[in-house]
Amino acid sequence: MTGPLVIGHRGASGHRPEHTALAYQLAWRSGADSVEPDVVCTRDGILVCRHDLDLAPTTDVATRPEFASKRRTMEVDGEVVDGWFVQDFFLEELKELRARERWPKKRPGSAMYDDLLPVLTLEELLDLREQESARAGRPLGVHIEIKHAALFRDLRMPLHESLVAILRERRLDSSLGPVSVMSFEAEVLKQLRRDLQVEMVQLVDEHDSVRFRRMQKIGGYASAVGLSKHLVLPRDAAGNVGEPGPGVQASFRAGLDVLVWTLRSENSHLPANLRSGGPAREHGDAATEVSRLLDLGVDGLVTDFPEVAASVRADRVGAIAL
Repeated sequence: MTGPLVIGHRGASGHRPEHTALAYQLAWRSGADSVEPDVVCTRDGILVCRHDLDLAPTTDVATRPEFASKRRTMEVDGEVVDGWFVQDFFLEELKELRARERWPKKRPGSAMYDDLLPVLTLEELLDLREQESARAGRPLGVHIEIKHAALFRDLRMPLHESLVAILRERRLDSSLGPVSVMSFEAEVLKQLRRDLQVEMVQLVDEHDSVRFRRMQKIGGYASAVGLSKHLVLPRDAAGNVGEPGPGVQASFRAGLDVLVWTLRSENSHLPANLRSGGPAREHGDAATEVSRLLDLGVDGLVTDFPEVAASVRADRVGAIAL
């Protein structure tokens, strides 16, 4: 691989239901160097690849009468959610569910795979990484995002301990290895840094400060930041791509690598001047957005459509070689 990393967001989640074996496999086979699983914890302490605590948006749990009694409400990130929550399920129960596309109207091709694929554990994903690395003839990566760590800590569920044990047992706890750990929660990364030598990535969203002083502080416990795309390429009043935000240069000055999240190809996720003339779910000029980010010198792109970023990167590398 030459050039910035291409990281499949929850796998190739633009084409297959997110966090499934097929999504991860397709991402690597489409040119991604790494994939990004979100990791949460089951009631019996097993780490699984899911973004939401609520299983309803991405599984068939609502159609399963045997789990009707598990439905409840809880506050998640300041909002009251009515659903079925991963921490209430043992792994054996979770394995009975089947994955579904989050946005079936926007991504009908992915929705064709609904109800076919089980929920994946982190260990199963790491096994798949080994198989796909052997197939590709190169070490493929995994950027593990820790979700809701404070909640699991309050519930005394061993998310931290389980992750450390898994990576140590597999000898994936080295800074030279293929695994990185990401989180929005700084304390999580600081604590994990005491037990693991892997790259730590502080995620930063569009509401956070990206000043140099903060980036310096992040450099005390992480080697990279993951910046929201809207911080890096903010939009002007007309919804077009404006001038680059200060976050990239502030991060570089602090000695940090920069990953950008999340790139999506549909019109609804692109700036106005890169959209096609069709409906919101139609794909626009995502390749130009990738090119603009690469022009800024970023170190990695987190994307639902890794084949687009991989193709743009290959074209640029080829042009430089000529």
